[in-house]
Amino acid sequence: MILGVALAIAVMTVGSASAQIVNMNTVTCNDFIGFKRDTAFAIVMWLDAYYRDEDDPPIIEFEKMRQKAARLTVSCSQNPTHSLTTAAERIMGGK
Repeated sequence: MILGVALAIAVMTVGSASAQIVNMNTVTCNDFIGFKRDTAFAIVMWLDAYYRDEDDPPIIEFEKMRQKAARLTVSCSQNPTHSLTTAAERIMGGK
């Protein structure tokens, strides 16, 4: 989980001249859809790490990540006013 969070932070800081802060408690699906691709991917990485069990192996499967991101985007498109974390819980797995 720590590796996923560290990678998400690295992705968010590399290639971005300006700092961006995302409060995951307030992000809606509509916000997520409006984010730049790099930011959205960093958020998907963070969500994946957040919803993993502590004992899960520290492995990043990029194809699975892409699939989860696609499913999350579809879900958010259909429910733009929902909280992103609510939408992600169904896709990333419950905690």
